[in-house]
Amino acid sequence: RRVEQCNAAAELGVHEVNFLEYPDGYLVLDLGLRKEVTRIIRRERPDVLVTCDPKTLYVGDFRINHPDHRAAGQVALDAVFPAAGNPLYFPELMRDEGLQPHQPREVWICGTLEHNFVHEVSDLWERKIRAIQRHVSQVGDPNALAERMRSRHTEDSTPENPRYEEYFRRIVLG
Repeated sequence: RRVEQCNAAAELGVHEVNFLEYPDGYLVLDLGLRKEVTRIIRRERPDVLVTCDPKTLYVGDFRINHPDHRAAGQVALDAVFPAAGNPLYFPELMRDEGLQPHQPREVWICGTLEHNFVHEVSDLWERKIRAIQRHVSQVGDPNALAERMRSRHTEDSTPENPRYEEYFRRIVLG
């Protein structure tokens, strides 16, 4: 899975991936995990943090959201507020590691059923498909996946000009 994630990231032009070394299916919310995510936020200092919606338990009548995705979303939100931007939380990160508090300007929550922001991604859609296909152990038939992904076009798409959008819950913090 680690190699798959690095391959997917490279497909998207990402040069660094932070791994917390939790096995699949074992991500559980606790203070230690929140501190680890706070450390990464303070070190990387993102303007926009993108995470999963911890409230999305299921999608329609056909899919249950993975508990790791829900836990990752919740811990990211808990790290953004109140921990990452507040010097009173995890002061040892400042004292021992020199990591100053940092508050992202925005949080974009994906996989939400309560979106308030639409982002045009047509020019990146094929790269997205290739990146997902790099998760070989998670993708059964890569051609069927590509077909499903391409069917998610907007209503105003044409075969010559397909359009794709991603939906987020966008929270502007500052």
